[in-house]
Amino acid sequence: MEQPPQPPAPMRLAERAKARAADSKLKADTSPAAFETTQAIRAALAPKKRPLYELGQTPAEQPTSFFAGMWTAGSVLLLLVLTIQVVHHYRHDLAANATLNGPLTSIYAVLGIPIVPRWDLTAYEVRQLGASTAPDAPGQITLRASVKNSAHQAQPLPLLRVTLQDRFGNRIASRDVSPQSYLPRAIPPSSLLSAGQRIDAEMTFVDPGSNAVGFEIDACLPAPGGAIACSNDAAR
Repeated sequence: MEQPPQPPAPMRLAERAKARAADSKLKADTSPAAFETTQAIRAALAPKKRPLYELGQTPAEQPTSFFAGMWTAGSVLLLLVLTIQVVHHYRHDLAANATLNGPLTSIYAVLGIPIVPRWDLTAYEVRQLGASTAPDAPGQITLRASVKNSAHQAQPLPLLRVTLQDRFGNRIASRDVSPQSYLPRAIPPSSLLSAGQRIDAEMTFVDPGSNAVGFEIDACLPAPGGAIACSNDAAR
């Protein structure tokens, strides 16, 4: 008589624990892959967001950058216009600067606008060196003077205004003498008197007679507007 099959021997506890650990490891290895696959499928099925510029819309940053650039350009332009106005208003004073005189004179010459530097008339020191007559030139009187530029920069040779006075100090006659007339040698019209430089001037006039007992010499220069300004006028 055949024996019935015997049931399998029960697993030992160690073997069961080992089998469970292997099964858990297999699940742990397959779970991340399955999760990534699921995420990839969801990303493929989800609708894609198109950039705003592809939809014909302007990003919010673009208007801000545009207006900021326009504001900067407008500010620079306004500053430039203001600077030009200030330079034009003080052109006569700025032209008296030795560095700015050349460029400003050239620019305004191109524009056809006259510019007359406002030099420091009070910096001219004029000293009378006396008057004399010569036997070989009867009826003429020669006046002598020295002119010094005490400014810290070069200035043009001034006109010398000679005023004849009577014994009461009243003016009898006056005359403006140019540098070409009171210097012993020919000079160019644009000659400058260096800072601290002194020159001697000599002028000859018709003898006014016994009525003129004194004279006065003043340094003068053309002023803006076409007038002649003198150092004594500036000192008053």
